[in-house]
Amino acid sequence: MLALIKIGGSTLDSPGLIGELASDLARLGAGRTILVHGGGKDINRALDRLGQPTMFVDGLRVTDAAAVETVEAVLSAQVNKRLVRALLAAGARAVGISGVDGALLRARPYGDGRLGFVGAIEKVDPAVLVAVLNAGFLPVVSPISVGGDGLAYNVNADHAAAEIAMAMKVDDLVFVTDVPGVLVGGGTLPLLTGADAEKLIANGQITGGMIPKVRSCVEAVRRGVGRVHILSWDGAATISEHLAGVRSHGTVIRD
Repeated sequence: MLALIKIGGSTLDSPGLIGELASDLARLGAGRTILVHGGGKDINRALDRLGQPTMFVDGLRVTDAAAVETVEAVLSAQVNKRLVRALLAAGARAVGISGVDGALLRARPYGDGRLGFVGAIEKVDPAVLVAVLNAGFLPVVSPISVGGDGLAYNVNADHAAAEIAMAMKVDDLVFVTDVPGVLVGGGTLPLLTGADAEKLIANGQITGGMIPKVRSCVEAVRRGVGRVHILSWDGAATISEHLAGVRSHGTVIRD
């Protein structure tokens, strides 16, 4: 069984969570898990310190030439290595990489390019991940990607996680967020289909960063990923117990 866990920057800000996550993933054993991370709050703080503005369109960060250097430094160095250090301390054999390494994630400018150095993934070459997993390591992936022009592109971490999950044909894709699932009308949806997701986005009930997350989940399901869930961190064994079927919470995504 191969699982891909995506954890967002807001969730990583929770006190003690990184240590709990590292211990939980270490229990799963070598070569069975891929961890993809975001880092939105760390990026916001870094951009604020530099006096660089932050704007979002449909949950995607507008990223100009100055900002993309900051985003890459925060994601691929600061956040990535923080996670790797925690995993190593917990006994996992972790290796930090980004979408640039081995051309894991090839990107082009997103949409009409008005978001700047925001990328849409054109191709996933999983060779580097396969090598890392086969060597018994746990890959920790920053979503920064490389364009055909050799430049770095800021790819939404939810999109990156879904694309990698599809390329690797993972059995489980789990998005760990700072909310208990997809929230509508004050409650958590236990099940969400692709058609219902687009209706809820259109009428404004799914907003902000949940939009790319939900769309990434739906695309992953449609392209063959076995199980896709959105859930919140719920204690020291959240991932291992979820994968083992011991606990069930959050939102299941289906086509």
